[in-house]
Amino acid sequence: MIKGMQEVIDAMTKAKADLDKNGGLKQVIFVACGGSFASSYPARFLLNQESSLRVQGYNSSEFVNATPKNVDKNTLVIGTSTKATAETVEALKVAKEKGAVTVGLSGYADSLTAQTADYYITYYHADEWYKDPTLVHYNSQGTALKIAFWLLKEYDNYEAYDQALEGFEKLETIYGKAYTDVRAEAAKFAMTYKDDTVWNVMSSGAAWEVSYSDAFCFFQEMQTVHCVPIHSGEYFHGAFETCDKNLAILLFKSIGRTRPVDERAERFLNQFGGHHWIIDAATLGLGELDERVAEYFNSLLFHPISKQFISAMADVRMHPMTYRRYMWKFDY
Repeated sequence: MIKGMQEVIDAMTKAKADLDKNGGLKQVIFVACGGSFASSYPARFLLNQESSLRVQGYNSSEFVNATPKNVDKNTLVIGTSTKATAETVEALKVAKEKGAVTVGLSGYADSLTAQTADYYITYYHADEWYKDPTLVHYNSQGTALKIAFWLLKEYDNYEAYDQALEGFEKLETIYGKAYTDVRAEAAKFAMTYKDDTVWNVMSSGAAWEVSYSDAFCFFQEMQTVHCVPIHSGEYFHGAFETCDKNLAILLFKSIGRTRPVDERAERFLNQFGGHHWIIDAATLGLGELDERVAEYFNSLLFHPISKQFISAMADVRMHPMTYRRYMWKFDY
């Protein structure tokens, strides 16, 4: 069985039993902050595409201060935090007060996130996880996606469940090869963009997660540079007016149904840009997965690849990915 899946099955089976006692599951809500919030997006995208369940995602603080009225005993709330983000712990408490069944995803079994929830699932959390292909899906994003596929199997008779599990297994090999193959490209990327302090990052579909997390986590948080995450389809409704030959733009080109959305953005950049970089899931080998599930793995492959590229740039800039000006240093 793929790494982390048995823990998902064990925790979710218990959560389902609790929900069944009160009329069953009708709604799934993901709560988190920052990169942890972004990590749930592929799972939410998958469920919204394939499930009859109502699926939502909320910033933890927003959920606490503006809790949806429909959170009740038929709701599953999944909170994610590697350690114990205070807002997420509080969101889990609020969800429990409303009668929801809660599951915590965390890097530590003894964290407040794990211990506050009714049930918890742990994942690998070290900063260097992206260097080990066997860990490519054993992170918060991969864990949320495993939960989503399990929910589809249980509640929607999802026919491609076996192909999805096979996809996780194949992804280890695909990423292992890609990680090695892009090493020279990552070095070139680093030298090309080391002096850029304003970025646009674009993607679509399930891969929207990677633009969101790269912008907020890798570029702004870890490299202290301005970065705007832009949906490839939204690019032509305002943001493209900032495009010129000097603006640094990173476009993630997905495989699957939204690939034409990314291709349109690519055509525009090729015509009017001049300082853009394309990372293509097809070139990286994601097309080897069953076409019924492949698009849902875009972000799971893009995320560690982009970490490799941006880490290489960080080395050239002599700006460690661990550097922070404010985070964990002040009360905020």
